[in-house]
Amino acid sequence: MKKIYLVISILFFPLIMNAQSQDKEYGRYRLHKKWASNDTVYIKIGTKIDTLKAGWTLKEKVGKFEIERILENDSLIKTKIDSAIVVKSNWKISEVLFEDKDPSKLYINPYNFKRPDEKLSNKGYIKIPENSYALLTKSYLKWSAVTVPFAIRPKLNDTIGSKVTTDLKIGASFSYNYNLEFFKNRRLKAKKSVYGISAGLGFGFSKVTLDESSTSLANKPITKEEDGLAFFIGPGIGINLKGFQIFGIMAWDIGITDNVKKWNYNKERYFGIGLGVDLSTFGKQ
Repeated sequence: MKKIYLVISILFFPLIMNAQSQDKEYGRYRLHKKWASNDTVYIKIGTKIDTLKAGWTLKEKVGKFEIERILENDSLIKTKIDSAIVVKSNWKISEVLFEDKDPSKLYINPYNFKRPDEKLSNKGYIKIPENSYALLTKSYLKWSAVTVPFAIRPKLNDTIGSKVTTDLKIGASFSYNYNLEFFKNRRLKAKKSVYGISAGLGFGFSKVTLDESSTSLANKPITKEEDGLAFFIGPGIGINLKGFQIFGIMAWDIGITDNVKKWNYNKERYFGIGLGVDLSTFGKQ
């Protein structure tokens, strides 16, 4: 095994060392050379030769049928084998496959290298011992459905102090995400856990309840309670947890209907706490 490590490292050292030799892509996994679970990848780039002696019975499968024949002469047969690649630089991975039928292997499909290299661009796998895990990072851009149930509004003057409001806010966010994804071998189950951080822009619509108190700064306050519609927008940062996104946002409500223009908080900055859902990872634990 050590000889295989040495030979592979020498043959492919220039390609493995040069991370920039892979296509530049966004929104994909990354395999890190310094992490123990990422230091070796197994790829079918080697072959072994076996000798079949005359007189041996050879079984072959042709379609749905199995055929037996006796070899008349000695023959050589080549078989592809998994060779160990020592990871010398971070690899960009286009996709992964992790299934209950074989939780000991995390199958990876790397991006093709710019310089043609069919062998290193082959699909491979990372070995995961029982009750252990492999860790990959994933960075990507995404759209999420969001809601902001709580808004913390700063004081406006001596009579209107800071307060927490619960106006209904529903919208979307566009964010850059950086996740840690754990692929765990639970013997009979392949378990995946996702944790990460995000930063982006949220926007949407907000239902506003207007009355004499909430329009007290207007020239003509609204005396009877009524509803209005506003558009909210602002930057935010969040935590990604198993398909959910909990985030904080600094935003502004901008009146859409005329009555919201009388609202004390129209176009005033506030801080919100919200929840987002990424349907592409929801439920993958």
